[in-house]
Amino acid sequence: MFDVDGVAGGFNYSTGTSMYGIYNNQYSNINYHGPSSPYGHGLASSSGGPSPMQQIDETAAVALLQHLSKTELQNLLNDDSKLTDIINDLSQVRSLQSDHDDLVARNKSLAEYNLSQQPRLDSLKTEVATLYERANKLKTELGEEKCKLDSFAGSQKLETMHALLQTEAAKSEEESELFVESFYNKSLSVEDFLAQFLPERTKAHLRRVKAEKMGELLRNGGLSGHMPSSWTSPAHAPLFSTPYPLGPPAGASAFSVSGGVPYMMPQPNFYRQ
Repeated sequence: MFDVDGVAGGFNYSTGTSMYGIYNNQYSNINYHGPSSPYGHGLASSSGGPSPMQQIDETAAVALLQHLSKTELQNLLNDDSKLTDIINDLSQVRSLQSDHDDLVARNKSLAEYNLSQQPRLDSLKTEVATLYERANKLKTELGEEKCKLDSFAGSQKLETMHALLQTEAAKSEEESELFVESFYNKSLSVEDFLAQFLPERTKAHLRRVKAEKMGELLRNGGLSGHMPSSWTSPAHAPLFSTPYPLGPPAGASAFSVSGGVPYMMPQPNFYRQ
């Protein structure tokens, strides 16, 4: 029990304390933690104590007690529930409660939104895992195919490659010969002949040049017995400024290909009526 002798206007002259001191002592140990309120009321300062916006309004607290009599003050001291009701009725305390309710509502709204995004998050996680497994599988397959290619290139003999290149060159020359015969027989128009003959003849020339150069290197010992995986034949200029000769060599007919001599280019105007 508290002695209320000398209490007037909320001040105890015998102890030198005010009623606000009781209020302050009762709530001074409350330590608020957490983020600042969206309305600007900080719940805690950087030093751990109340922020400037959180300073207790002493005037408002004392004003509620100034009109009370000694008996009423004694009853407040003996009844903590009444004192608590007076404190809770302060505008500053009500503001704190309002800010608390707003923060709870905000956190609840954010939590509900986060939960609503959970299915999409799970779907994206599954998709990422699937793509990761696919990437690893493709990487493994690429490594296996590269090993096969390196093994094939290292075991392939250059003589075999030379023979295959010669065969392909002869095949291209034979195909271009068919275009010439079709043109002479007038079964192929000039436009179709030029569109089909020129690319085929160019390919035949390039293959023949590569085959001849490769054979020369093999004869001179410039290449080892096996083809390296990074080997490529050098580029060569064509034998003629055009992909076809302008006329047959001396002593050879227009259709002669002996000695690797190309065909004569037929004159389209001669066949036009």
